[in-house]
Amino acid sequence: MIIDAHTHSRFSMDSRSDPKDNILSAIDKGLDAIAFTDHVDRVDNALDYFYDFDRYVETLRSLKNRYRDEIDVLIGCEMGLNPSLNSIIEPMMDDDRFDYFIGSLHTLKDRDIASAMRAWDGPLERYYKEYYLAILEGVTSTEGFHVLGHLDYIDRYVPEKSDIPPFESYREIVADILRAAIRKDLVVEYNTGGFYKGLDYGNPKDEILSLYRDLGGRRICLSSDAHRPEDIARGFSSAVEHLRALGFETITYFKDKKPIESPLG
Repeated sequence: MIIDAHTHSRFSMDSRSDPKDNILSAIDKGLDAIAFTDHVDRVDNALDYFYDFDRYVETLRSLKNRYRDEIDVLIGCEMGLNPSLNSIIEPMMDDDRFDYFIGSLHTLKDRDIASAMRAWDGPLERYYKEYYLAILEGVTSTEGFHVLGHLDYIDRYVPEKSDIPPFESYREIVADILRAAIRKDLVVEYNTGGFYKGLDYGNPKDEILSLYRDLGGRRICLSSDAHRPEDIARGFSSAVEHLRALGFETITYFKDKKPIESPLG
């Protein structure tokens, strides 16, 4: 079973892709399923972004029906974690028209992480610890999401990759995140987008994947984070082999918010 569990379309602020084109690309590449997980990031400033769920679901259900004999279309959402706004975020994830929600951290203290990293001057270790502590708070205090997205997303936006702090400097915080994810039966995403953002690894890096495995974590999904049709399932062949080499044997995806396990690849 090959599923791209994290893709974006024109419903996201940073994509212009027509959902139909994403589906046709996925069919052309032989995928069994494609999940649309367009961005919602609720913050208390001008970065606040969401879309009309009714229009989104209507659009995707129509396409799901149109292509049902060729591919399974899953309706998801990438929800930005922000515990200060859980009173808004959690009710949005109660919507049972969605197959699942990804919980990802894109903002820290209501400021865009990517922009902060591009402008950062000085040692990064303190910011990294704040970033992972924010994820820990999101995982432990936010209910309603099913997948933990691109855990070390921050690495993508450090301009000079040699400035990324050593994993050991924040390892224990990550371990706490992973223990919490395991307790809550969350799926940890392996996102090949890192390879296309200046990194020589997917997100999360092998140190995190290995730690997750060693802590007893088994639930994983495979994602491209594609924002264009041509990027659907990019890097999946090597990613499948890489995950197998690390000891993962299955993927977990969701339909109607219920987990389904399938052999990896």
